[in-house]
Amino acid sequence: MTDVSVITPSYNRAELLPRVWLSLRNQKASFEWIVVDDCSSDNSRDVCESFKDSRVKYYKLPENRGANAARNAGVQNATGRYIVFLDSDDELVSDGLSLMVAKMGTAGLEIGAIAFTCVIAETGEKVSPLADGRTLNEFDVVCANGFGIGDRILVYRREVFESNLLPEEVRDCEHVFVYGVSRKWNYLLINLPLSIVHRQTDNLSNSASMVTRSFDMAWSFEMVIKNHDDVLMKCPAARFGYQKKALYRYLVAGHREEAWRLYKSINSQSRSILQIALATMILGCGFFNLARFEKWRIDRLNRKLLGS
Repeated sequence: MTDVSVITPSYNRAELLPRVWLSLRNQKASFEWIVVDDCSSDNSRDVCESFKDSRVKYYKLPENRGANAARNAGVQNATGRYIVFLDSDDELVSDGLSLMVAKMGTAGLEIGAIAFTCVIAETGEKVSPLADGRTLNEFDVVCANGFGIGDRILVYRREVFESNLLPEEVRDCEHVFVYGVSRKWNYLLINLPLSIVHRQTDNLSNSASMVTRSFDMAWSFEMVIKNHDDVLMKCPAARFGYQKKALYRYLVAGHREEAWRLYKSINSQSRSILQIALATMILGCGFFNLARFEKWRIDRLNRKLLGS
């Protein structure tokens, strides 16, 4: 069996695929690279075929369905013992796959996935460090922000996907899946940078994408609350944190009816005057152009991350 199935969702990213392949082709671990084309209009197929390597497997979806659907399609066609999602604008460090395989080989069977750090291509800086060797359970992931903030690259056991797939109804919101895995499996953190992140002008972290996806992001936070209701009952502050983020995202998306529904739910559930006051303040901000503010905020964060 192949060691690792590397799955790359791609939409009109033909010009970036050679860089991904360059980082993969000399990896020592046995692997297959599954490129799932999310119904692109460019020459992605020709680019993949030009590599002339049997480890490269190209699939094209009949319609554009989002990155999560593309990742699921990749999983369904994967043959590896382990699964890695590698975006089309990122790359792996030299021999990164061997390190992933070695760490998974010594991890306990309760570990469903291992998270490694990333570095920013433009600066060479780690996105943020991880607590090396720490194991995360559902409470750590959902209530205690165990992963921290920023990009991570994860290697999953194949068995994880027998009961977990990425939610396709919320496009590109991978965190719902990542959190969902913790209901049955633990995560292990390793403070090694194994992927290099490139900040493209059209990637999911840019301000225009964040604003466009705000409704799906709001819905995804409500999905997290629903999926992890038992553990969040023990941590009302974390529950409110997801409600607060969902409320803000609904307002950025201009969905005031959904924001009002959620606001009423917060008022009926919360016993904290401070939480209700904060939710009221966020709701009041909906009368202003939050989409413009969010675009400014994300642009500022990205400039800071890139050191510009």
